[in-house]
Amino acid sequence: MKFASKLFLLPFLFVLMTSLFTLTCFGSELDSKLSNDTYTGTNFSKTSQIDLTSKGSINNSSSALGKEESKGALIVKVTTLNGGQGRNFSSDFIVNIHANDPVPDVFKGNVSGTVIKLSMGMYSVTTSSIPNYNTSFSSDCNGGIMKVETKNCNIVMTYSKTG
Repeated sequence: MKFASKLFLLPFLFVLMTSLFTLTCFGSELDSKLSNDTYTGTNFSKTSQIDLTSKGSINNSSSALGKEESKGALIVKVTTLNGGQGRNFSSDFIVNIHANDPVPDVFKGNVSGTVIKLSMGMYSVTTSSIPNYNTSFSSDCNGGIMKVETKNCNIVMTYSKTG
């Protein structure tokens, strides 16, 4: 009986050892291919796509910006006019982008502008509301965008004391 149980484990151990050997071989080749890629902060200067084909070979295809190069750009600037009485800043307002795959889709307002990458199609921009502030949007804060376009959305948050 003990001999039969050892025979049962033998094929399992063979499969396990073969798998570990295969992973070790592919892992070292994969590491050497990926070591040539450079990354800086949150912006990738190069991206890689690894494809394990049925024959077990590794294909590495790279592009300068990957998926991001096929997107349009929307620059969103938020200006706050306090009129000497308001106390909020542009960063107090949350901006939401409604579009096909916006990156980023939610962020804090910024006077100098935030660059949003958008897939081709329709988009719109909204902001959070704070009491006593009226919002005005420029014409490029909604509409359509192509993958080669850059548009500027200017949002002005104006303080208005209500009596």
